[in-house]
Amino acid sequence: MSIPLLHGIASVLVALAMTTAAMAAESSGASHSCAMVVEPNERLACYDTAFPPASDARSGAIDVAAERAKALREFGLNKVQLSVREPERMRDITPDRIEAKVARVSARATGERVVTLDNDQIWLLTEVRSKGQLRSGDPIVVRTAALGTYMLVTAKGIALRARRIK
Repeated sequence: MSIPLLHGIASVLVALAMTTAAMAAESSGASHSCAMVVEPNERLACYDTAFPPASDARSGAIDVAAERAKALREFGLNKVQLSVREPERMRDITPDRIEAKVARVSARATGERVVTLDNDQIWLLTEVRSKGQLRSGDPIVVRTAALGTYMLVTAKGIALRARRIK
């Protein structure tokens, strides 16, 4: 083949590629009416209406988006404020206490005790006290207390202020 013929074929292929790319950009939604919506949530709603997600894709994506929106609405509210906003059925689901058994007790250099429960939760006893001795296998109750704090209550009824660390 001659060089001028190769240049001609190359020019045609380049023009064809550019035309295909332009058509793909046009059909990809760049000219869709939803693209003109400025507010992100409204734009997403517009696209969801125009191009609904497949039914099997909805469950995970919508749950994440709904949880994120809920977290943004509730940012900065304490537990008391949140409990007032929750529907009654959610108050019944949300526990105000758990019962467990002590799996292990260790101590930090500061004297604070770290309690690992049989449900894999780890709690730090924030008060350094000699009361409330705990051993593996001891039943305990962790309950909510004032101002968003927690109390770990031993089988003998001794309440120890605690903070969950894992």
